[in-house]
Amino acid sequence: MSKRLKNYPDPVDIVNKYGADALRLYLINSPVVRAEFLRFQENGVRDVVKDVFLPWYNAYRFLIQNVQRLEAEEGITFKHDDKVAHISRNLMDKWIMSFSQSL
Repeated sequence: MSKRLKNYPDPVDIVNKYGADALRLYLINSPVVRAEFLRFQENGVRDVVKDVFLPWYNAYRFLIQNVQRLEAEEGITFKHDDKVAHISRNLMDKWIMSFSQSL
């Protein structure tokens, strides 16, 4: 990449299009961190959005939609409580908790 040749996309355009967090994550996972050469590609930033941020957002949206449905149908206000989450007898809950503790 050369400033004189202007053979790279404008960073402001990348941030406006994909967001600063996507660009940061792309650069953190790039060879630049290991002091190696990087051939910057806008598709790499797009892939970070597609492969990382969209699944996180979809999981968050799924949680919020179900919390709202629970509150509307059952009249219960959702409040996260670590104590309740750890004493579940459900086998899948136990597996998820043990798996998340090993990350």
